[in-house]
Amino acid sequence: MVGTVGRGGVLNKTGLVPGPVKSLDELLAVAQAMGQEAAARYRALSTHMKRRGDADMAAQFEMLANMEDRHAMEVAGRSHALLGRAPDPARVRWDLPADFDEAVAGRAILSAYQALAYAVRNEERAFAFYAYVAAEADQPDIRALAEDLARDELQHATLLRHYRRRAFHARRPAPVDIPETVDAVLAMSRRWDAEAAAAHTALAATLDGAGEAEDAAIFRRLAAREADAANGEAANATPVLRDAVDGLRLVEAAFDRYALIGERANNELVLIEAQRLAGEIVARLALTGGGRRNTRGVEEA
Repeated sequence: MVGTVGRGGVLNKTGLVPGPVKSLDELLAVAQAMGQEAAARYRALSTHMKRRGDADMAAQFEMLANMEDRHAMEVAGRSHALLGRAPDPARVRWDLPADFDEAVAGRAILSAYQALAYAVRNEERAFAFYAYVAAEADQPDIRALAEDLARDELQHATLLRHYRRRAFHARRPAPVDIPETVDAVLAMSRRWDAEAAAAHTALAATLDGAGEAEDAAIFRRLAAREADAANGEAANATPVLRDAVDGLRLVEAAFDRYALIGERANNELVLIEAQRLAGEIVARLALTGGGRRNTRGVEEA
């Protein structure tokens, strides 16, 4: 659980768990393990796509798997250069942040766009993980390496967004109204934030009642952040969230909406604002996904 740290750990100053990475050895071990796991998951998606007869998508996911393989090898090379040895898997003292949602991926396989959207989202989670490692680092060398790894994940996400855009034009997802002005974007954002704040507040109460106090605290902090962003806007509707996985997916859905607005906006100012709001959602994903088990390893709905 990237939140309650199955191998020991405490809440840190950002409210995320695990605590700060204390050595280059530890960070390199985590980075290599994340790359290896991402490669395996992309390769599984490639196999699924091949079985359904989508050779182009199968080739794209195999290419992504190869990219993650190379990334893991580059991490090993950095480890040899910095420490004189390969990364030590035993140094990974908590469960890794999820870099693909297996349960959702199984359903998303029906749509190439959705599969790629989830891949983009999970690369953003990996970026957020490294960004928070850098923010928590006490040693300059750990901070610098975490920042380098975060930039790598952003490059992966950029490539995936390119593929997703192509898939979008091939098969459009559910329609989203594309605002024409920044004021319209902000009005939509306040409404969505108000609805999300109400839903996450209710979820926190549900989790408290189920004895899941740590997750409840995380979603209560998230709801407060969303309520501040809503700036007094009243919620027109409150989505019903069954569990923490639903709570996380509500945040992910917001990221998809802003990403879609950014991709389709004709007004450059609207594009910039959508990108800013998407960045805020990435920070919220770090707060929720970084502070708890991130879909993988949670009881799957």
